[in-house]
Amino acid sequence: MGEYSYTTIAIEPGESPRIGVVLRGGESVSVLACLQGDAAQVAVTQEGVSVAFTPADWELVTAADVHTARELAEAFAAYAAKLEQLHAEHTADSGSDDSSGADTSECAA
Repeated sequence: MGEYSYTTIAIEPGESPRIGVVLRGGESVSVLACLQGDAAQVAVTQEGVSVAFTPADWELVTAADVHTARELAEAFAAYAAKLEQLHAEHTADSGSDDSSGADTSECAA
């Protein structure tokens, strides 16, 4: 299918608009963690699409911010474990390994 991203916008009468973004890719997706100084930000980017996770207030990180970060970490850990399982199943006979890690070398724009 190839790597791509798309956005959907749903507007129903009497309801708030709903916006969804899907990033479908491997090498074209980058994950950057900015942890310099007091900053705490994670960005997921694919070409012109970027989603950043930050606390609501840089100067007053709350228990809710920590809870959200833990939920994100658990969800991404489960996602990674499932992809590792599927990758192992699909490449069991080929012996290839094309794994790579997250880039934490710079901050997202």
